[in-house]
Amino acid sequence: MTSDEHDVSRAADCGRAHSDPLAGHDRQNLLPNHEPFASGASVLPSGMTSPKQNSRSYQSDAPTGRLDGLSRLGAVRRVLFLGKSMSRTRCTGALVDSLRRHGVEVRWRNLVTWRRWFGSQIANKLVRAEFRSYKPDVVFVFFRDLPQVLASEFRHDARIVVWCEEALEQLDASVIDYFAQADLVCMSNPARFPWLREHGLDNMAFLMSGFSPRFHRPTEPKKPLRDVAFIGGPGRRGQRASFLAEIARRFDTEVYGRHWDRWSPQYTHLRVHDPINNKAYAKVCATSRIVLGVNEVNDEAYYCSNRTFLTMACGAFHLTHYVPQLEKVFRDGEHLLWYRDEDEALAKIAEWLPKADERRRVAADGHAEVMQHHQYYHRVSRILHWLEHGLPSEDQQLLPSQALSTVGRLRATT
Repeated sequence: MTSDEHDVSRAADCGRAHSDPLAGHDRQNLLPNHEPFASGASVLPSGMTSPKQNSRSYQSDAPTGRLDGLSRLGAVRRVLFLGKSMSRTRCTGALVDSLRRHGVEVRWRNLVTWRRWFGSQIANKLVRAEFRSYKPDVVFVFFRDLPQVLASEFRHDARIVVWCEEALEQLDASVIDYFAQADLVCMSNPARFPWLREHGLDNMAFLMSGFSPRFHRPTEPKKPLRDVAFIGGPGRRGQRASFLAEIARRFDTEVYGRHWDRWSPQYTHLRVHDPINNKAYAKVCATSRIVLGVNEVNDEAYYCSNRTFLTMACGAFHLTHYVPQLEKVFRDGEHLLWYRDEDEALAKIAEWLPKADERRRVAADGHAEVMQHHQYYHRVSRILHWLEHGLPSEDQQLLPSQALSTVGRLRATT
């Protein structure tokens, strides 16, 4: 064994010991009461027959940016998941948990941590060795958590799925090049699809963010400690700071999140606390009359913060900023409330604070709605269906409450 191989072997032993944050934990069965996305009968383009199960003939000379033929379609058995731990939102853990609840074998590796511990060269060798030994049929990547060079290597022997919950306000060639390595790019901001298609990509599918009840669920009701809570940062441009400061002047308000140091001296009356994990998130929801939502982007159809789903999953009364088409996902005054500007937000806070019983009703209906349609379990169900049968036609942005059986056709393959 060479010295380089010895370093990789030692690092691998250390890395495996700390790789899967879900390892050893109780994988309790949290299947939703209603599953609207079961694949049912195969829905395939005219003339296409169902692929053989567990096909591993994923050879390709160059990335094509789509599930481009029967050779790349098939049931998912084994997934190598690459993503950070995300201890606050638990997004990656929720996706891994959801894959396992679907009966998929998953090995979760945090390449970002490996690179910090061992350096990029050894970390990349580690994940290459892991890929060769594990032989996954799918590599599931949380956006940017796998170097492009490795994605381009792995796609010859496995299908690549990229999960992207970012707004992607700035698009450039690097995003195109990265997404081109994938068979499937799951994006929560469909407003970017036209630009990506103009640049040759045809592998995107619209999936909203979500939650897992394993990590975000209601805690026992408690006496309210504040009128309004906001969980998150001030925004990349600080756009939330002045808005929340104005709310805090009129109502008992507390904020939990990172990167508030710059703004706290300017708004001394705004009570800011450290970031919180998922358990503390549920406690804040249980002790707040209103949990506020302020998206980073408010003018693009369907795109909203994952706080929308996490807050409703924890059983809170949620008042959030309206985004176009939100009425196709939730009903205002039934599942949550929305506002369109600062004045309307202040007015709705004042209107709803005295309505304790109505707030409880909306919170309960909102929780039931996200449990039925917006778990990551539901999102993963669609991903598994698409990997086996093909992507939906590009003109169909299937909403979370629509069943896959409503898809009229799949993208034709050539």
